[in-house]
Amino acid sequence: MFSRRISLLLFLLAVFNRHAIGRSSNFDIIIFTQRWPATICHLWQENSPWHQCALPSDINEWTIHGIWPSQYHKIGPLFCNPSLPFSISALKPIEGQLKEKWIDIEYGRDSYSLWQHEWEKHGTCAAVLEPMSTEIKYFQKGVSLLKQYDMKNVLSQANIVPGNSYAVTDILNAIQEVLGKRGMVVCRKDKSSGQSYIMEVRVCLNKALELIDCDDAYEYPTNCNTYESVVYPSRSDYYSVQQT
Repeated sequence: MFSRRISLLLFLLAVFNRHAIGRSSNFDIIIFTQRWPATICHLWQENSPWHQCALPSDINEWTIHGIWPSQYHKIGPLFCNPSLPFSISALKPIEGQLKEKWIDIEYGRDSYSLWQHEWEKHGTCAAVLEPMSTEIKYFQKGVSLLKQYDMKNVLSQANIVPGNSYAVTDILNAIQEVLGKRGMVVCRKDKSSGQSYIMEVRVCLNKALELIDCDDAYEYPTNCNTYESVVYPSRSDYYSVQQT
């Protein structure tokens, strides 16, 4: 009987600790994540072939996924402050920019689901820093970071352009060469072909929002298979996939 009570107590403590960690605003670094829309659309349509994605007007524009406060070698903290609910009205002054730069690619330009998800999951943790202390500041900072570290410009400076395949190490080296800091590359595989596509690029910041190496970030430097090439699809590649 006593051992059962101890086991129950340990179980409840573990649940409490997981909950507390999830709600904690303590973090070590900030990960700024950009998405490549052509890849997102291609993979999305594997499950929803009839679906039309929302794409930026600039054919080679990367879009924002999020700004993620993170602990070293871990995911999170997450959902830090439920007292900061998402409000679409707070974003009205910059809504036009967000519909171009922070698009909900899968669910459409007029969907706010991505913004709400990113604010509640990550923004409420970032809010402990003054430059992101409110909802609109958080999203404005995302737009500002995209201008500063736009992968369209970073990769093109290293002659890495859409419509080709590259070794993942070449992409990682290009980020380091242009920005002077080590970043991260995230890939996804096409289920039918087995081909890997570049999906996201991540750069890391300290709490002063200064660029730093991503060495201690979770999944650094990549989840891609470094022994095979990864496709960096062009928008025309996306359209050709749509028509097949």
